[in-house]
Amino acid sequence: MLNVSALPYKDVKISQLNSFDGYQINFRINNHFYQFLVGSKKTPFPLNVMHIFKEKDACTFCNKTIYPYPAGQQICFEFQENLTSLLNHFQTTYPSNFNN
Repeated sequence: MLNVSALPYKDVKISQLNSFDGYQINFRINNHFYQFLVGSKKTPFPLNVMHIFKEKDACTFCNKTIYPYPAGQQICFEFQENLTSLLNHFQTTYPSNFNN
């Protein structure tokens, strides 16, 4: 099981979305970019984590070969198995970003 709270997150950006009721959390780990979508601003729940790679590379976590965005925009299955922990980490680390 992935310990999401121990990962070296960089460039974390949490945005409230207008296109649907929820959040988009962008972050970088080891020079790989990921996008975490969260539904509902009132009672947030995790949806998915996508790879947003700038060049072809293997994901450190799920070992899939990922092609550059947008062609390679794929779900990271390792993060998918840890969605609740990941949301909890961001809500705990960046609580002011989740206030309505």
